[in-house]
Amino acid sequence: MPGGGLARLRPRRMPWRRSLASRGDGARGVTGATLRRQRYAVLLALLLVALAIESVSALGSIELVANTLLVIAVWLVVFERPRERAAMAALLFAILAIAWGRSLAPQSLERMLSLIDESVLALLLWSAVYAILRDLFRGTVVGAQNVLGAICGYLIAGDAWGHLNAIAYLLVPSAYSINPGVAGLLPDWHGRAALFTYYAFAQVLTIGYSDVTPVRAPATTLSLFSALFGVFYTAVVVSQFVGLATRTRPPEAR
Repeated sequence: MPGGGLARLRPRRMPWRRSLASRGDGARGVTGATLRRQRYAVLLALLLVALAIESVSALGSIELVANTLLVIAVWLVVFERPRERAAMAALLFAILAIAWGRSLAPQSLERMLSLIDESVLALLLWSAVYAILRDLFRGTVVGAQNVLGAICGYLIAGDAWGHLNAIAYLLVPSAYSINPGVAGLLPDWHGRAALFTYYAFAQVLTIGYSDVTPVRAPATTLSLFSALFGVFYTAVVVSQFVGLATRTRPPEAR
């Protein structure tokens, strides 16, 4: 058969296939970029759901799943630098191992595991607050993601104060005066998390409910610093947003 016949029998590349492939790559790129832009919106939604579930101590297994998703989301969204992500991955692994494995541990290890779990969680959450504020203060423009990031930082900090108070209670139970109506939550770690998260946000917001009352150090110290943190966080973040908005506004609009 002549060479021209062989050439005619060769399969031709279909341009529409290349077009569909490029469209698929473009769609994946757009989806990834959209998720990156909306990462703090997704994290905020997870934070609100997790806090709502955590406030109900009876939802133990559901709370475990929600907190697992939350710490993974914090790790993925907040820690973007390779070294930070690697360091926080070790903390994340420890948190998940303790959370999912503590039910298999003997009762004699419950207090020690609770202390380790609360400490590692507090370290991860405070590291996330630092990373969020660092990125906020290094930003050059103000936008919706800055605002959502700041709100996420505030909620994460409130949760972190709850873990610090749980640590203080485990070490010095007499530092807190607990209303008998809620004291039944303390023996169970789900109930303890719900109670001290509620207490921590009351302190950060300077509401001061009487269900849990600090009576001596370290509870009184934590109460003081959490209230100061809540006031100054709001003032400093708002002033940062105002400063960024002023710097980015056109001269004729000032």
